[in-house]
Amino acid sequence: MTLSLTESQVAELLEWDALIEEMEKAMIAFSAGEVTQPARVLHEVKPHGGYFGPMPAVSKDAMGIKLVNFYPGNAGTGIPTHLALIVLCKPETGEPMAIIEGELITEMRTAAVSAVATRPLAGPDAKVLAILGTGTQAGSHVQALRHVRDFTEVRVWGRTPDKAKTFAKEHGCNAMDAEDAVRGADVVVTATSSQTPVLQGA
Repeated sequence: MTLSLTESQVAELLEWDALIEEMEKAMIAFSAGEVTQPARVLHEVKPHGGYFGPMPAVSKDAMGIKLVNFYPGNAGTGIPTHLALIVLCKPETGEPMAIIEGELITEMRTAAVSAVATRPLAGPDAKVLAILGTGTQAGSHVQALRHVRDFTEVRVWGRTPDKAKTFAKEHGCNAMDAEDAVRGADVVVTATSSQTPVLQGA
């Protein structure tokens, strides 16, 4: 019988520390050539302004595909701009094992990968985190990175000051302009869909 998991069930089961550890193992396995994972291809859904991205992966221990839909026009409608469904199969026999709603998994996985990278790249005494953006990925990155470093200050910038203030209140951050946020920060996350550069080399 194929297991089916909803977003609320995923939220009950998925934990940051375990996810970060598993993502590190997965990245090492991929780098060692133990995972077959084709480059992602986005297929344009021309009549509706959307994109469809099938993302398969196979290893000796796991086999599955994530089906991602990206519809920028959903912004502000109550429907997420990113939608995902994950299908897992037994690699030994090909039998379907699970169908999982994938928005939260996608959100958390992305931030967990950043957390994996932060451990070797940021000093163990890193204390200041700067987040450029106030959306879903900005929030998940605050949560994930707090699991690998003991930040004493988290700064946030957003294109809309009111959203930045709301985000700061929700996540225990300080809202400020982009330059002030990144100057002196030990870790900087760019999680914005801005079409113009925000982080300047200077």
